[in-house]
Amino acid sequence: MLEMHAASSLATEEEVAQWREAGKQFVVPSSVPVGEEVPLPPLREEEKPKDTIEQVILRRGSTRTFDSTASISLPQLSTIFDCATRGLPADFLKPGTQLNDIYLIAHSVQGLAPGAYFFRREGKTLELLKHGDFRAVAGRLGLEQQLPADACVDVFFLADLNRILERYGNRGYRTAQLEAGAIGGKMYLAAYALRLGASGLTFFDDEVVEFFSPHAKDKSAIFLLAMGKPLKGKSR
Repeated sequence: MLEMHAASSLATEEEVAQWREAGKQFVVPSSVPVGEEVPLPPLREEEKPKDTIEQVILRRGSTRTFDSTASISLPQLSTIFDCATRGLPADFLKPGTQLNDIYLIAHSVQGLAPGAYFFRREGKTLELLKHGDFRAVAGRLGLEQQLPADACVDVFFLADLNRILERYGNRGYRTAQLEAGAIGGKMYLAAYALRLGASGLTFFDDEVVEFFSPHAKDKSAIFLLAMGKPLKGKSR
């Protein structure tokens, strides 16, 4: 790990300049939707929580047990995505671009059929990849843990590392991880602002890609975030 850290570090002004130029030139191509698209209507302004960021941060903590009988609403999910995917100011990103693609498995979202989806940033819609009850599958993908099976929705970050490493070199993997962590962190806070729960999890990398393929072909799994309602008395 120390060797890789050194190999992906920027040691001179010239390397920093080249790095920033690479970011300006990186463009993520948009895929043509092939499935049904579901709009993501956020909560109305008067319905949004009024807590300060400090209050939310103090309340936030990884959920240890989700209520598998509970559900969240589509506007709640939409608001979380809206707050988290507006862009990330960074020297490695061209404004309006994003390295990670976002996939999800919806289990219990009011107004959204259970199934696997792809988040289309341009139109703020969810593209249906396949219908079905995938709780057991989500549990398996999430390293055979109960949390992703009991959550209302599981959000997966996948990235085309081949294209990213070709453009950014050894530092490309850092960028994908950093961006996924920042967006996932925003989702975390948005969930807790809505009095929901969230937990970052590990996963079986290749099986995640296989589940979302052929749409996710040639991508790599980067991060997984489970969201839902905490089971009372067993979570923070």
